[in-house]
Amino acid sequence: ASKGYSWQEMWDVIKEVVAYRAIIYELVELAWPSALLHVLALALIAVVAIWGEKAARAFDIYVFVVYLMVAIGQGVGFSERYGLVVLTGNIALGLLVAFSWGWECLVGRNRFRREFFTPERLWLVPLAAWAYWSPPEPFELEPSYLLVGYFGLSFCFTTPVVLTLMALYYPDVNVPIMRLTAFLGLVFGLYNVVPPLVFLALGTYIPEAIWRGTILHLPLLITSVYALGLTIRTPHRA
Repeated sequence: ASKGYSWQEMWDVIKEVVAYRAIIYELVELAWPSALLHVLALALIAVVAIWGEKAARAFDIYVFVVYLMVAIGQGVGFSERYGLVVLTGNIALGLLVAFSWGWECLVGRNRFRREFFTPERLWLVPLAAWAYWSPPEPFELEPSYLLVGYFGLSFCFTTPVVLTLMALYYPDVNVPIMRLTAFLGLVFGLYNVVPPLVFLALGTYIPEAIWRGTILHLPLLITSVYALGLTIRTPHRA
C-alpha cells in the first residue's frame, strides 16, 4: 500500500480493496462492460448446451479472459486511507487459475459432449443463478444486477457458474483445471462465509457482513466443495 499500514490492519486493507475499491468494479459503474460479460456468459452457456464440443473452445477463451481480468483488476485498488494497494497474494493465486485456463484454451480438454451431461447435478443451477445475480445491498433483491452486476468482475461470483457447467458435464472436462479452480473457490468461500457467522455466534450482528460475506458466498463454497469432491472421488477419463 502506497500510504503504508500496520500488520494489525492487514485484513482491513484486503477487505477494503476486494469488497469496495478494486479497479475492476469501475466496469459496473460504466454499466455496458458488465452487461456485455453477463450477456456473453448466458449466450455461451446456451451454445454449449446446444452444440456441446463445438462451443467448448469459445467458453474456454471467455473464462480465461475473465479470470485474467479479475486476477489483476480485483487485486489492485485505490483507497483514501491506504492509497494504491496491490494484493500480491490474491493476484498470484488469481493468475495461477487464469493461466491454467489459458493452458486449457490450448489443449482443449473441455468437451461438453451431450452423452456426459448429468441431469442429477442440476441442483447446482440455482446456486449458480444466485452467484450470477449477487445483489450486493443487504436483503435488497435488486433485479438490475441480473444484467449489470459483479458477475464476471469477481472471482467469487464467477466461479460458481463456471464450476456448475463443468460439474454438469463431468468427467468430459479438464479435471486438473476443475480441481484447481474449485480448490481456490473453497479457500475464498471459507474466508468469506465463516467469519460473519463467528461474529454472529459471539453476539455481533452485522447485516452487511452476513449478506455480502455469508449469504452471497454460499454458492461459491457449496459449489467448490462439491466440484472438488467430484474430481477426487469419481473416476475420470484420461
